[in-house]
Amino acid sequence: MVRYSKPILFLSKEQICREAEDLLCRWSDFIGQKAVPPIPVEAIAEKHLGITLEYDDLGEILGLPDVLGATWVDEKRIVINKSLATEKEEGRLNFTCGHEIGHWVLHRQFLSSNDSEPAVICRTSRAKSREEWQADYFSACLLMPAGEVRGAYHRAFGSQPLVFHNEKSCFGKHAFFLDPALDSAGEIACRVKTAGNFLNVSKEALCYRLEELCLIQNRTNKSLPAFFREKTPSRPKPLNKTSLV
Repeated sequence: MVRYSKPILFLSKEQICREAEDLLCRWSDFIGQKAVPPIPVEAIAEKHLGITLEYDDLGEILGLPDVLGATWVDEKRIVINKSLATEKEEGRLNFTCGHEIGHWVLHRQFLSSNDSEPAVICRTSRAKSREEWQADYFSACLLMPAGEVRGAYHRAFGSQPLVFHNEKSCFGKHAFFLDPALDSAGEIACRVKTAGNFLNVSKEALCYRLEELCLIQNRTNKSLPAFFREKTPSRPKPLNKTSLV
């Protein structure tokens, strides 16, 4: 949910990507060296943007289910649901932080403020709204810059994209010979993650980013999000296909 004073404008992927790249450039200037993965989104929020970052029980505070993050504009404060502050959920935590930064960068001028209530409440049930998709894509571009992802993929697999024709690998997902398939997507992401030092993003998020950049091509009848949902049925539905935790 976003409380805005005027409608959120349409933004293309290219525009959102430029905004994320601009923030990374400014962060690089701030630290005096080129920003490379793992991108420290918490430090960018606090040290560069001057935003107070907190972790708390947002379900209890706001009385709403499935809340991942919220932003108080006037207070320059972002709160992330403390349930994500675990080693297991590190990827989702960082993606959610990047998502809230996305709202700050892309939507701050559209938001109506109220000292007692957050201007932005990010819930999984609102993932398809325009503003949530934009913040999702911003987070993906921020945490997984296209150039860094392509470079890591090329180091791991060469210049040609991997094409998924089947849901199941012929050799098993941990075999020495990797057979590109939906069930080996996590292993592919793991190798790219290691090659590019993407330590603070999940394999699932990196899979979506690889597909977004056409480095993996899924020609099966099942989408990557559907495949991951089947693997983890108890996990809350991710925010967005293209830029996920």
